[in-house]
Parts: sequence; C-alpha cells; structure tokens
Amino acid sequence: MSDTMEARVANIGMRLIDDAYLAWMVAEAESGRALREWFARCHHNESYYAYLAALDREEAAALDLRDLVDVAGGCEDSTVSDG
Repeated sequence: MSDTMEARVANIGMRLIDDAYLAWMVAEAESGRALREWFARCHHNESYYAYLAALDREEAAALDLRDLVDVAGGCEDSTVSDG
C-alpha cells in the first residue's frame, strides 16, 4: 500500500475512533443525567428503567470504542499531529 493510501486509511481510522469516543462521552453524560433524575424522583420505577437503558447505551459505546482501539493497535504512538 502506498504511503498516501496508508495515511488516508489511518486518518479514517482516527476519525472512527474519535466518533466512538464522542459517542461514549455522550452516553456517559446521559447515564449521569438519568441517574440524577432517578434520585430526584425518589427512585421512581420509570426513572430507574431509563437509567438502566442509559447504562446499556454507555456500555455498548464503551465496548465499541475498545474494539476500535484494539483493531487500531492500541495507543502505541502517543504523539499528537497537527494535521
């Protein structure tokens, strides 16, 4: 594979990881909001189930992120590129 093609593939991979990271962060924030809502509503059943669903989404997002990082070979290169 040419250097240009490798760079393009690496760029796509990084965008996928960035998107997965963002999805996980959003899911984490949503589960935090759902937990606070559950406590605020005196442990109401509906709020509890909403919290469980948010936790499931957070876990799924975390697993997707982990899998993408594993496929990409981990964090072997910790340098940051300008672009």
